[in-house]
Amino acid sequence: MKKVVLVISLVAMLSSYSMAHANLLTNSGFETGDFSGWSQWNSANTAINSWGNSGGYSASAWSETSGWQHVVISDPNETLKVGGYLFDDVNGNESLSNGSFASLRVEFKRSDDSIVGTWTTGSLTGYDLTDNVWNDKTAVVTPSSYGSDIVKATLVWEVNNTGSGDGRGIFDDLIVESAPVPEPASMLLLGSGLLGMGLLGKRKK
Repeated sequence: MKKVVLVISLVAMLSSYSMAHANLLTNSGFETGDFSGWSQWNSANTAINSWGNSGGYSASAWSETSGWQHVVISDPNETLKVGGYLFDDVNGNESLSNGSFASLRVEFKRSDDSIVGTWTTGSLTGYDLTDNVWNDKTAVVTPSSYGSDIVKATLVWEVNNTGSGDGRGIFDDLIVESAPVPEPASMLLLGSGLLGMGLLGKRKK
């Protein structure tokens, strides 16, 4: 019985830790079935797909268009997981080619909206992405490493081109959230619990 209680306590502890690190973006996977929460430029060139990476929807964009969302950065020294997932639809004859490219970026800003620094995937064509699968384009960054006085960030998804511009960029599960790095105290508690479980098992034997 004690062993069961200990396991439940450990699970609760880890669950509460993960819940404290929620995505700062709203409608990050477009699961509302629309672009709620996102500002857009040239929205005529965007659409919602009825399939996605982890849910039932994703966003597609072509030609020249972008979408963005602002979030508050409460602690610029805290590491963040940023980025999202991109799909190169070769089977649907929608691969990014002929100068067309997709990108994700996060702009770290001061209170006056001046950009201190930018994390970006760079301009990705079909040659940069694995065909017909969701490509993980996330990274772990620390805002303060880009400069000082950062209080907000803007995540931008974009499709652009430098040529005739074939294909489309498909985005899903976009993210700006605290990187899941357990605190020393949490790790100590978890280790103590596992050690206790091991000792209980030995005593029973």
